[in-house]
Amino acid sequence: MSVLGTTWTQEIVWQVLHDGRIDYRRIDVRIPWIEGMLYPYKENPYKVSTVDMIEKMFESFPSPHVFKSHLRYQLIPKAPDKTSKPHYIYVLRNPKDTAVSFYHHYHFIPALKDPPSWETFFDQFIQGEG
Repeated sequence: MSVLGTTWTQEIVWQVLHDGRIDYRRIDVRIPWIEGMLYPYKENPYKVSTVDMIEKMFESFPSPHVFKSHLRYQLIPKAPDKTSKPHYIYVLRNPKDTAVSFYHHYHFIPALKDPPSWETFFDQFIQGEG
């Protein structure tokens, strides 16, 4: 699976915030994937079962809060107070690369017992259904 895109950006952000110190823990331990917290795969370092649990976990992390998400901006958990000024990094990729990466990523989601063929997936992706 490609490490370009959000994973690469996560590592850059981690390095900037920690003065370039190397941390060999997995990136999803250091910078959790918000919606990934709900996936029941065994390597998932965070076990939550509701959106409320995610929000509580979000608030419990030390500042600065750094998280990964593929959610639309409107669905991203926001700071409870209006005085904080969060920063967002939005990563865009070539749509062809995105489709191929997403297709391979799809095969790692345990809840999908029967992932679609490339042809079906591509048609759904082009139609905005993926």
